[in-house]
Amino acid sequence: MKQKGLVRGPQQPLYFEDGVPAEFPTPTGKIEFYSTQLKDAGFDPVPRYTRPADGPPGTFRLLSGRAPVHTFSRTQSNPVLRDAMDENEVWVNGDVGARLGLHSGDYVRLRNQDGVVSDRVKARVTAAIRPDCVYMVHGFGHTSKGLRSTFGKGASDAQLMTRYAVDPLMGGTGINVNFVTIEQGA
Repeated sequence: MKQKGLVRGPQQPLYFEDGVPAEFPTPTGKIEFYSTQLKDAGFDPVPRYTRPADGPPGTFRLLSGRAPVHTFSRTQSNPVLRDAMDENEVWVNGDVGARLGLHSGDYVRLRNQDGVVSDRVKARVTAAIRPDCVYMVHGFGHTSKGLRSTFGKGASDAQLMTRYAVDPLMGGTGINVNFVTIEQGA
């Protein structure tokens, strides 16, 4: 590496070996847009998009995700990473923030459709989120007082996810079926 700087291995095919016919594990051996296997199992042979149910009036769909700074909740007690991000925020659309008189940095609590209330969390008013949704980074809201450096920092998205939906076709669970309201003055 010191002598050459970059060492390239032999080029590999991106998808299939050049000149070798592609094989697919389907009855026809081809990509199937109409699946007889799905039809035989009692499903639509061409899966169709089903719009998720809307939440109660005045609520926001709760979305969550990751931060490049942390690995779930496992790195929040690392002082270097904690300095980069010590608590999560709830992203709220700018128009919604203006309507509610909410500003970035204000603390709020979230209440889900089943009455579960979050710890206090900072609002981040931004155009980067839809007006019918809010977003939080996963892994915050530790409740153990023994975690002195992370206790009381942010809110737990998992605590607010009291419902889920199971995809009947592939069995995956959807957690974006939870809805919250925003309570100011936290």
